[in-house]
Amino acid sequence: MPGERIVIDGLWRCLCPSIDAITISRLIGTPRGPRRRPIPSINSNGEATRGQARRLFRRVATGSHFDQNSEGRSHDSAERERIQYKERLAKRSPWVPGALFGNVDDFAAKLHTIPTKTIYAALKDIPGAEGTYFSVTKLVEYLVKERKEKPNAMLYESLIRANVDKNHGSAEVASQLLKEMDKLAIPTTPQIYRALLEVTAVHPDYVLRNTVLFEMKNRWYSSTADDRVNITIGLLRDNQYELALEKLEELYKDPVAVPPWLYDIFLYVMGELGFHEETLSILKHRTKISNITNESLSSNTWQFLLDMFSRDGFYDGIKYIWDRKVSTKYINPSDGVIMNVLIAASNYADAALAVNAVQLLSNRGRKLELHHYEPLVDIHAQHKDLLKAFTTLCIMAKADLHPDLSCTRSIFRMLRESSSETDKALEILDELRSHYEVPSCAFNVVLEATEIHRGFKVALDLYRSVRQICVNGPDLDTYHILLRHCTMRKSMNFLFAEMEAFSIEPNQTTYDHLIRISSMQDNYEQAFQFLEKMKSGETAGLPNNWWMSRASALALIRRCILAEDIRVQELIEECRIRGMSIDAEVQQLLDTVQTQKGMAESDASTSAQGVSSTKPVTHESPDRAQLRKLNTISSWA
Repeated sequence: MPGERIVIDGLWRCLCPSIDAITISRLIGTPRGPRRRPIPSINSNGEATRGQARRLFRRVATGSHFDQNSEGRSHDSAERERIQYKERLAKRSPWVPGALFGNVDDFAAKLHTIPTKTIYAALKDIPGAEGTYFSVTKLVEYLVKERKEKPNAMLYESLIRANVDKNHGSAEVASQLLKEMDKLAIPTTPQIYRALLEVTAVHPDYVLRNTVLFEMKNRWYSSTADDRVNITIGLLRDNQYELALEKLEELYKDPVAVPPWLYDIFLYVMGELGFHEETLSILKHRTKISNITNESLSSNTWQFLLDMFSRDGFYDGIKYIWDRKVSTKYINPSDGVIMNVLIAASNYADAALAVNAVQLLSNRGRKLELHHYEPLVDIHAQHKDLLKAFTTLCIMAKADLHPDLSCTRSIFRMLRESSSETDKALEILDELRSHYEVPSCAFNVVLEATEIHRGFKVALDLYRSVRQICVNGPDLDTYHILLRHCTMRKSMNFLFAEMEAFSIEPNQTTYDHLIRISSMQDNYEQAFQFLEKMKSGETAGLPNNWWMSRASALALIRRCILAEDIRVQELIEECRIRGMSIDAEVQQLLDTVQTQKGMAESDASTSAQGVSSTKPVTHESPDRAQLRKLNTISSWA
C-alpha cells in the first residue's frame, strides 16, 4: 500500500537533510498546471536506501497527474502539431525506440523490452528535443526505481538539461540539482556545466550563470562556441544589454561560427528597446553574413526593423532598409510606416526619399492629403528651393486640399532671414501665376516676410496687388497679417472695408486686432463697437461667446482709466467672470496714474504759493475732482 504524500519544502530540508539523499522528488511526477517542478534527488548510496527511494517513488506516483487528454481537447490543433513533431523526431533518431517519444503515461509498459544501454543513449538525445520534459523525468524514474541504477552524472545531466524546457523548466531546480551533486560527491562534468548554461539561456539566472562560469574557470574547462552563445542569450534575457553586446562582439571577433539566429534575436530585442545605432550595426553585419552563408534575413525581420526605425525617426536605419529592400520591392511597408518615413525624410531634408514615399502611396491609389504634401514643402524650403516649394503649394491647391498659412512655416523661416529671398519669392509667384492658380497662403507668406523686412506701409502696398497674383483673392489670414502691425485708424478702416468687399467674415482674432488698434486712438469709441459685434456673434444660431485676448483687454482698460471712463468697471467685471487675471496689472496702472496726478497737483500748489489772494477757495479744483474719480475706479479693482 503506498504511503501518504509528503511536501518537501525548505523547512523540511533543514530539519531532515537526509531527505535529499533518498529522493528524486516530484520532478518525476506530472504537474497539474504550469507549476515549476520540484528538485529530484538521486542518492549514490547502496541497497540501504533503495527501498526508501522506491517508497518515495510510490508516493509521488499516487499524486494527481496532468490531464493531457483534457488539454488535448482544449488545444486539438496544438496537440496534432506536437504529435507530428514527435514523429519527425523519432525518424531523425532511429536508434531510439519510438515508444520513448510517445505518451509519457503509455510508454512505461514497453520499457521492459528495451536494454538499459539503449535508454541511456536515448537520454542523450531526448533532452534536446522540444516537449520531452516528462519523458526524461519518467526515464530517470524508471532507471532508478525499476532498473536499480545508481544516481550518476549522466542522470543528473539529463534532469538538468530537461529544465531547458520553456514551460516546465526552472533555473532554480537546475541550481538545486547542482547542489545535490556536490552533497552526494558526484563529480561534475563539462557536459553538466554546458547544460546549466543552456538552462540559464532560457530561464535567466545571474547567480547560477556566474557560479557555473566560476567553477568552469577553476576546473580549467574551456567554453565552446555553444556555451558562449548560451551565455550571450542569457545576458540578453536577463536585461543586461551592454554585457550581452560585449559578448556578441567577442563572438564576432573570435574565429567561431556564430549562428545567424543569434543576430536575429539581437535585432528584435535591440530594435524594440530603441537602441537603433547598435541595431543598425548588427543589421549590417547580419547582411554580410547572409551574403556569405546564403541564410538571408526574413522579410518579417526587415519589416519589423523598418517599423521600429520609422517609429522613432531613425533616419540612417530607415535609409539603409529603404534603399535595399523597399526600393527593390522585397518588402511592402504599411501606410503608417510610410508616413513615418516621410516625416523622417522631411526632418533630414531627403527629397528623394520623400518623393519615393509619396509615390508609393500614390501607386496604391491612396488620396494624398495635406500631411503628405507638407513634408515635401519643408524639404524644398530646407534646400532653399523656393520654386519647388511654391509649386508644391500650387499642386496642393489644384488637388482641392486648401493649404493655409500653417503649411508655409518652413518657407517663412527661410524668408525672414533674407530680404533678397523675399523679393525672389515674389518674382517666383509672378511666374507661377501663368501656369497655376497661386493659393492665398503662398502670397500670404511673402506678405508676412515683406512686413518684417520693409514695414507695414510696403506690405500694404503689396496687398493692393493680391488680385494680380491670386485669382481667388485674399483670405482671412491676409488681413490678420496686416492688422497685426497696423496702428492707424485709417488703415484699419480700409482693411475692414476690404474684408466686407470680399465677403470675408471676421472671426474672434479679427475683432481682437480691431479692438486693440481702436484702443490706441484718441477716439476709442470704435473699440466698444467692435466689442459689441464680437459678443453678439453667432454660428448656426448659437452664440460664439467670444471675448478679447488678455493683451487687448488691458489695452482697452488702460485707455478707459486714462479717460476716466466709467465703462471700465464692466470690462473688469467681465474679465473676472471669464477667468482672466488682470487685477495686478490694473492696480499697477492705477498706482501709476495716481502718482502722475499727485505730481501734477503738487506742481500746481507750488505755483499758487507765489500769488497772494484774499478770497477763500470755495470750489473744488479740476485736479482734485479727477483724483476723486480715480479713487472711485481703484475701488473697483
